[in-house]
Amino acid sequence: MVPMEPTLRDPVDRAGDPLLHERAQLAPSERELALLMRLSFGRELETFGLDEIELARLVFAQVALMAGAALSADSEVFVGAERLWRDMQARIGLQERTLAKRFLELLAQDEMHTESERRLLTRLAEVLDDQRMRPGARSARAN
Repeated sequence: MVPMEPTLRDPVDRAGDPLLHERAQLAPSERELALLMRLSFGRELETFGLDEIELARLVFAQVALMAGAALSADSEVFVGAERLWRDMQARIGLQERTLAKRFLELLAQDEMHTESERRLLTRLAEVLDDQRMRPGARSARAN
């Protein structure tokens, strides 16, 4: 029997890491994902393959975990979320990194956040973009 190549779904299925479980709980609803994908790509959710939708959910959940930890100044969760993001880098491509940045930019435009929170979300999006430009680079930690 040929071993299967690892996928992004494998770590979530193993559920040994509480941060992975927490990230899985942050996945968007169908309505939220449809809106985000329409805003990000100008296409309806039905036009994406199941693998693309699953990956978009995972990227959104990861971004929500990182943003939530940064906004709440929970450095322990943020460091864990940052570690998960770094671990994902070998398994995702430019499109997923761009999607993560886009999700953060959309969060930064939400007026429910204070101006300082919007700046923090914008900075987190910039850090993700910096990582994309410099493969293997570590992101800055939340202050």
